[in-house]
Amino acid sequence: MKVRFRFGKSVSIMILIVALLFGISSASFATNSPYTASVSTMFNSNEAFAKLEKTNNNMGASFDMHYISTVTISGTIWAYYIKLTPAGKMGIGLAKSTNGTSWTDNGLVLDVGSSGQWDDNMASFPGIWYDSGTFYLVYEGTGNGSAGDIGLATSTNGTNFTRQGRILTHNTSGWETANIGTPSLYKVGSTWYLFYHGYDWTDCRVGVATGTSLTSLSRNGANPIINTSSSGWDSGTVGKRDIIYENGYYYMVYEGSTDAPFGSAKWSSGLARSSNLISWSKYSQNPVLPQTQNYYGNDGPAFITVSGVPYIYYRGVVPGGGSSDNHTRRARIANELNGGVTNSWEAESLQHVIGRSDADGWSADTGLDLPNYMQYGPYTTVTNVGENTAVWKLMVDNNNADNLGVVTLEVVDASDGGALLASRTITRQQFSSTWHYEFFTVPFYLDSWRSGHQLEYRTLWHQTSYVREDKVGVN
Repeated sequence: MKVRFRFGKSVSIMILIVALLFGISSASFATNSPYTASVSTMFNSNEAFAKLEKTNNNMGASFDMHYISTVTISGTIWAYYIKLTPAGKMGIGLAKSTNGTSWTDNGLVLDVGSSGQWDDNMASFPGIWYDSGTFYLVYEGTGNGSAGDIGLATSTNGTNFTRQGRILTHNTSGWETANIGTPSLYKVGSTWYLFYHGYDWTDCRVGVATGTSLTSLSRNGANPIINTSSSGWDSGTVGKRDIIYENGYYYMVYEGSTDAPFGSAKWSSGLARSSNLISWSKYSQNPVLPQTQNYYGNDGPAFITVSGVPYIYYRGVVPGGGSSDNHTRRARIANELNGGVTNSWEAESLQHVIGRSDADGWSADTGLDLPNYMQYGPYTTVTNVGENTAVWKLMVDNNNADNLGVVTLEVVDASDGGALLASRTITRQQFSSTWHYEFFTVPFYLDSWRSGHQLEYRTLWHQTSYVREDKVGVN
């Protein structure tokens, strides 16, 4: 028998009135948290999340637009992308958009080098920067039988590029012995930062070279500045990336994969933060996109802001890891008031093994409860087949006593004997503050044969901290 305690909405109203009378912040009682949805609030205070966009999810498919690098000029987004040349080799194309969803292909803007040149087999994986009327295009190039290096081409109109030669050559030993590539640019004052991956036949990692001239760069002594993890979603690759600056920090979105072979690895994208572009910390809720099912996709990410709204654009899932279905999708940096949650349920309205109604949510307390599910359900049958993200809205009363796991968030198929589809354990110190609702996510994939199954989004409480849950939802 499951016992539920309901104190009624009057208690919540009384608490809110007391809070207002005595000057206590009422933010923790708000049904819809008045947070800003930005990359910085997502990373620093868990006040936003990546909401997968289920429309406009096949952008540029007719011309294989993927692995984009962009600049926005006078309201027009210029997206440089991997494009096959007439000879079937990998070059660079350009597409443009004024709304971020409808794209016009402008064709090939950089072909491979002429026969015998260092980049006569591939000139692709673009990284673009626009400065004082000049487009700077860095790219990964290879010749027949040669490893990847990085080249530069420049243009005054963004379509007719002049090669400036190879600007960074891979080392023949160490972490970049196999090749370097997927370059991207960032400029602070007069200093250029060229970010790139290095590959040693086992892992891909990120390094940086700097200088006041792109043709005279020096590798940083801390390279690789972002390493692969010992296990998990980015144990094999930390690769193609994009960087923005917000509120005193640089934020990177980067692709990651499990261990090689990469064609059958799981791919996704995550975030990192830095104060100086050299020392980076990974986001505690990585990855922010669902992992693929052992093939390429959800990789090659880029930040784009459209009409003031921040998005992560990325290559859509390519079934089987082939290249015939390359396209671009996007996820909005969202929260309840900015983009919303597609389907959500109040915690009090769901089912519980432990806990009680508490102000505007459902809570479990270390002095009152034993470890168990403080919330389960809702047994929804309308979750979309394919990629989804479950979102929980939670708070704690203490975020620095230790760093033990406080809850494990689970996505469960109740129609398949309670099969666990995905989970994530949230620790105390992942909460940025106390008595403050924050969003925690579990990206997952729903196979087509599970269509119509009853799904649960469960909260398993570990009796290590007071936890209150406002709601759970899915995008």
